[in-house]
Amino acid sequence: MTNTGFQLAAPADRAPDPIAHFELYRGLAWKRAFAYLIDVAIIGFILALAMIVFGIVRFMTFGLINPLLLALFAVIPFLYHTLLLGGPHHATFGMRFFGVEMRSLTSGHPDYVQAGIQTVLFYLSMSATFWIIAIWALFDSRRRMLHDILAGTYCVNRRAARAVPA
Repeated sequence: MTNTGFQLAAPADRAPDPIAHFELYRGLAWKRAFAYLIDVAIIGFILALAMIVFGIVRFMTFGLINPLLLALFAVIPFLYHTLLLGGPHHATFGMRFFGVEMRSLTSGHPDYVQAGIQTVLFYLSMSATFWIIAIWALFDSRRRMLHDILAGTYCVNRRAARAVPA
């Protein structure tokens, strides 16, 4: 059985061929790295605002809310990535800026559950390896990182994905 066209909802365990559709993956590793820097800045801004609000509440509750502050540092980045990757654009704000979109190997686009799994795997793999695992993407033909492979996702250049004929 031959595949004569390009499918954004790739077969069960394959992303589009990087040789036939190299434009989908061109510059993707660097775009994702710089997109994450934008995302870190946005998450930092959100955390700073939350710290101001919680600082006021903390003062009013005589410090009883302190345990929630620890959870805040984990919940905000998790929600940021999960809601945006599983949302209608399937990209964080940094990814949108660089024209990158996340896809699912099984359903075309990740849903919120798959986006949540991808987010947890991202933070676990990156923190456990001190970001060294990100080098993996430079050698993967589809520019996938370990957390992408484990979560069943991949990223493409959004403009190229729309220009490739179905």
